[in-house]
Amino acid sequence: MKYFEHLELNKEELVAQLDKLLAKYKVQTVGKGYIDCIVMKENLVHFIKEISSLGIIITEVSWWCYVDPTNVESTKCPHGMGGPTAEYYEGWFSELENDFFEADEIKVNTILNSYNIDLISSLNMEILNGINNILKIPLKYSPNDFIVGNECVNPGLWLLVPDNWDS
Repeated sequence: MKYFEHLELNKEELVAQLDKLLAKYKVQTVGKGYIDCIVMKENLVHFIKEISSLGIIITEVSWWCYVDPTNVESTKCPHGMGGPTAEYYEGWFSELENDFFEADEIKVNTILNSYNIDLISSLNMEILNGINNILKIPLKYSPNDFIVGNECVNPGLWLLVPDNWDS
């Protein structure tokens, strides 16, 4: 069975479970779909593991500054271009202009052609490792400025689901 066939066949159950996970881990979606699912770093590992157990691929990662109004002095926020008010926290998110991190295209295509939850889990763990490696080095905010310690930086996960799925 192909990946999208599996998702469509199980749409009602998967959307319900996905929405529960978004609430459980306080994940902020940007817009009404499942791209740019902003996850605070302390929830990232568990969220990715549970997304993987649902059999949903993470294809890309964008970068967001969480602007905590109680911590602006130490983080020097806001960074970025602006974004949504946080649903689960005080403050807001501001999208950074850093390059996206992308899943291995060959592996994604393999999964698209033949649904395999083990491959999905493996691919999503590669995404997690990539995020952790990127966050070891301060992200650039401007040509000469870096976000010290990446304190405010959080990933926005792009979940590969049909376009008509709304969060």
